[in-house]
Amino acid sequence: MLNKQAQKDHEKLSILIIRITCLCWLPAKLLGWRMFTTYRAFPTAPVFKIFDQFPSVVHTLIFVASILFMASLLIIPKYKPVLYGLLIIEFISCLLDQNRLQPWNYLYCFILLTTIINADKQKLGTIAFTFILAATYFYSGLGKLNFGFLHAIWGNMLLHSFLNIPVATGRETWLQYCGLLIGFFELTAGVGLLFLKTRKIAAALLILMHLFILVFLGPFGLNYNRIVWPWNFAMIIYLYLIFLKFEQVPFSFRTVFTSWNNLVFVFLGILPALNFAGWWDNYLSSGVYSGKLPQMIICVKDTSKCRELKRFCKTGTHQFCDGSNAINLQYWSMAETQMAPYPEIRAYEILQHKLEAKYPAAGLTFVYINPGQ
Repeated sequence: MLNKQAQKDHEKLSILIIRITCLCWLPAKLLGWRMFTTYRAFPTAPVFKIFDQFPSVVHTLIFVASILFMASLLIIPKYKPVLYGLLIIEFISCLLDQNRLQPWNYLYCFILLTTIINADKQKLGTIAFTFILAATYFYSGLGKLNFGFLHAIWGNMLLHSFLNIPVATGRETWLQYCGLLIGFFELTAGVGLLFLKTRKIAAALLILMHLFILVFLGPFGLNYNRIVWPWNFAMIIYLYLIFLKFEQVPFSFRTVFTSWNNLVFVFLGILPALNFAGWWDNYLSSGVYSGKLPQMIICVKDTSKCRELKRFCKTGTHQFCDGSNAINLQYWSMAETQMAPYPEIRAYEILQHKLEAKYPAAGLTFVYINPGQ
């Protein structure tokens, strides 16, 4: 039996985690409001075609309800009907459009689920939170051990764009392969969170990593992908609260296998491993900034037949379009909705079919680039 003080600490930690989650979730939702509604040119990619029959007002009402539920949880963080309600409407929202299933949205939903599952077992909840973070960092680091990460993220974004190192210098073998250290660091730190002797140093190092990411992507760096800034703040606070502020709880896989915590173990611990065989989605496997995400380029023959897309076109910028107008799907999505498209070929194919049907005279052709294959 836990003593009363330990029970109070676990209860306080659970409440703080809910509040921090909602506090960082809210600005991301508000910033990406176009993706969570249908007030955009960027098409939706529902999980099932029947969901295309839902009118725009349904998307809007779900978005508004989500915001209200999050705001409510800041005041009444343990009120179960609101916790259940938020989890359910987020699930429905992602069914209506896969593009909403961002890594941070996915993680926050599992934070809520863990809170609900362990509402009367706060110690188990703390152990489950530990596993969520450890698994997230482990698979995120493992996913970075590829040439796509070395070229696109390490070489182009970090060395060249952020540190202003010449491209030729960044391609020197010794410097290029130094990028693998990032992946090894992250997965090792993730494992370190599971052990009492290493978790504090691992948490401190991961906090420093997130601070660097905020500088790297923030207004003093690339000023890019603002939607993930609150997520990095949330991860810093999670690490501080769970591993540095409160008394440590030994990790136990037996606990993670307890009752409904099996869902957390399966979805965050087992299924992401299938991503390396192409059997599980990238964003559900902590695959953001992995350098192996598929891309889609849209070549546009006649922009006068798709005027609302013209502002996303760039001329002569892509080799696959033979000098004609090209739309990089990533750029279009980020420019219009502040969020990246869901990086799966099946989602891209849904977008392709919708664009072909909507702009039949624009002469659209589609090119898929899959670095992961």
